Amino acid sequence: MASSLALAASALFGGSAWADTQFHASVNTAAWAGQTGWLDFQFLPGLGSAPAAQVRISNLSGSFGSEFFLEGQAAGSLASGFVLGNGTAFNDLFHAINLGGSFSFDLSFSGDVFSTPGQAGTSFSLGLLAGDQQSYLGNPDGALFQIELTPALDAGGSASTTLSLLGGNTIATVSAVPEPESYALMLAGLAGIGLLARRQRSK
Repeated sequence: MASSLALAASALFGGSAWADTQFHASVNTAAWAGQTGWLDFQFLPGLGSAPAAQVRISNLSGSFGSEFFLEGQAAGSLASGFVLGNGTAFNDLFHAINLGGSFSFDLSFSGDVFSTPGQAGTSFSLGLLAGDQQSYLGNPDGALFQIELTPALDAGGSASTTLSLLGGNTIATVSAVPEPESYALMLAGLAGIGLLARRQRSK
C-alpha cells in the first residue's frame, strides 16, 4: 500500500518541475533613517541565446521619491507598476527612495523562458544604494538578492527558477507566491491520493 501511494504521489507531483514565477519581496531600511537612497532593479540576459522573458514589478509600497531612471527594455510608473524585458543587454529601473522604512513589491515573471529551450538564462537582481548612487547598502558587494530564470536545455526538459539571498544581508526577505493553478493541482492531487488510500484499505 505504501509503495502504491508513493507511486501515485510521484505521478501527480513529480512528473514535471514547476518553476516559481511569482514572488513577494520586502526590504527594511530602518538602519539608514533620514537618508536618501536608491533601489536598483536589473533584468539581464546571460551570454548566448536567452529566450524572451519579462518581469512585472507591481504593488510597490514605501516612501519612494519622484525621481527614477529607466534603461533598456523598461517602462512603467509607480502607479501602474513597471515591466522589464530582457530584449537588450542592460535593462534597469533605478528609483529614488527615502530610507528609514520598509519597501515591498511583487514580482511576476513570464515569457518564452518557461516554454522554450535555450542556452542562456536571465537574471533579476535588486540592489540598495546610498544617495551617492554608488555605495551599496545591506550587502557592500552588490545586490541584496537575485532570481535566476534558467530555460530547459532541450524540448524534454523543464525550466527552473533559483532564488539567492546575497552577501549575508539581513534586510531583504523574498518568498515565492504559489499561483492559483498550483493550489488547484495540489488539492486535486491530494484528493486523488486520499481516494487511492481508501480503496487500498477497503481491499
